[in-house]
Amino acid sequence: MERPSRLLLVSELRVRNSAYDVSLSRSLLTWKRRTSSPVYHPFRPRFCVPSFPRRQASGVCRSVSVSEIISVREEEEENGCKDDGSWKKINEREGKDCRQAFTVLYVERCQQHRWRCAEVSFTCPEAALCQRWVTSIREQLAAITSRPKQLLVYINPYSGKQHGKHIYEQKVAPLFALAGVTTHVIVTEHANYARDHLRTEAELKKFDGVVCVGGDGMFSEIIHGLIWRSQIDGGVDPNCADESLLPSSLRIGIIPAGSTDCICFATVGSNDPVTSALHIIVGQSLHIN
Repeated sequence: MERPSRLLLVSELRVRNSAYDVSLSRSLLTWKRRTSSPVYHPFRPRFCVPSFPRRQASGVCRSVSVSEIISVREEEEENGCKDDGSWKKINEREGKDCRQAFTVLYVERCQQHRWRCAEVSFTCPEAALCQRWVTSIREQLAAITSRPKQLLVYINPYSGKQHGKHIYEQKVAPLFALAGVTTHVIVTEHANYARDHLRTEAELKKFDGVVCVGGDGMFSEIIHGLIWRSQIDGGVDPNCADESLLPSSLRIGIIPAGSTDCICFATVGSNDPVTSALHIIVGQSLHIN
């Protein structure tokens, strides 16, 4: 039986108006609602380390894999306090520093293989603890080397129902921005535009991967362009039948915007653009023949 990872942080934080025991390891972020007690002390320091809880009913105990955390951000409470008396006392003690909450955005699995972006906000008793949590989570995310930081994106505006550009701008680009992924976007002008651009003009060393927004034909263009370019950059003649082809070092992401999207159904099980974008963000990959 695999032993749980060592805990990096353990704190008593608040989710909405309830107290939670929150823990972070290198593999899991867990928050478990505390049982009620006769006297409620929301921020009493705790020195015991809770054991790893199993996933229970929603709202009581939740665990999220660190690898599926999209991002974390600090929040600011308006005027630095809530309306209830306890928060006013905390505000008087801490002064005007209002950066006492942080929000974690993470992958939530839904039915029919779909993923969506969910979030949970934690309120801390002091700004220093809040910043410690944010820093620790960001350090764990930065250590995941499979995540892309820079992507080359090709959009086919004519694929499917000609909604590719709209799908990317409305559903995908905001998620990439949340995750801190920078992109260079190219809207293709005609058939094989992406293939030819990859063969000759694209500065591939700047990117961690190539994303195509379109259908199966667009994916085929990207595959052929990258295979050709990999041979040229590696000194292999792609027209010689006796040469052994070199693999491309870049991964390919697909945002479905076509008529059938067979490749997306075969890889992630859905033709939902948000699902595909989240798979790309967390760095999941699948080898296909």
